[in-house]
Amino acid sequence: MKFGVIALGTMGLLGLSSAALAQAETPKARTGFQMDIRTGYSVPLGSYQNGLKLSDVSSGQVPILLDIGAKVIPELFVGGYFGLSFGGAGGAAKDACNAQSADCVTVGFSFGAEAQYHILPAGLANPWVGYGLGFQSLGLGRSIGGNSTTTTATGFEFARFMGGVDFRVSRVFGVGPFVDFSMASFSSLSVGSASVGIDETATHEWLTLGARFVFFP
Repeated sequence: MKFGVIALGTMGLLGLSSAALAQAETPKARTGFQMDIRTGYSVPLGSYQNGLKLSDVSSGQVPILLDIGAKVIPELFVGGYFGLSFGGAGGAAKDACNAQSADCVTVGFSFGAEAQYHILPAGLANPWVGYGLGFQSLGLGRSIGGNSTTTTATGFEFARFMGGVDFRVSRVFGVGPFVDFSMASFSSLSVGSASVGIDETATHEWLTLGARFVFFP
C-alpha cells in the first residue's frame, strides 16, 4: 500500500516535471556548489543484531536527507550526506510497547561522505548514480507515565548506493525520483549513559524511494 502511494506520487512528479520541461530551455552544464533535499519512505530490512530483525525494532520511516557539496566537473559531485528519519516501533518492539501502554518512536540519524556520477549533466533529464559511506544510528524511545527511556544502536554504514533522474527545470532548480539503499552494522548499544558492545553483529539495510529536490543541478 505504501509502495503504491510512493509509485503514484513518483508518477505524478514525473508528469509535472515533464510538463515544466516541455516549456523550458536546456540549462547549461555547470560546476560548483550543489545541494539537495530528499524525502520519501524507508523500509527496514536485515537484522538489528544476530537473531533480531530490524523490522522487529522499527517500522518504516520517513527520511529527510541532505546532500551538500560541489561538482568538481560537470559529471562528478563530491560532498557529504546528512539524514534524519522518523517512524514508530515495529514488530516485537511494537507489541512490547502496546503491552506496556507505552508511547514509542524511532529516530534514525546518518552522515558520511559521498560521490555521485552524473551521466547527462547538460541534459534536461540527467540520470545519476552515487556511493557513500559513513555512520548510522537508530534510537528507540519509550514513554510510560511521563518516564522516558531511549535505546540507541550505533555503527558503521559501509555502503550507501543511490541513483535517480534529475529533471533540470532551470539552472538553479531540478526535481526527480530517486532510490537509496544503505547497508550498515550496529556495533554498540546504549541505554541512557550506559553503553555496551554488540557481540553478535549483523547487517541491516534501509531501502528508500522518494523525490529529490536539487539546487544548482
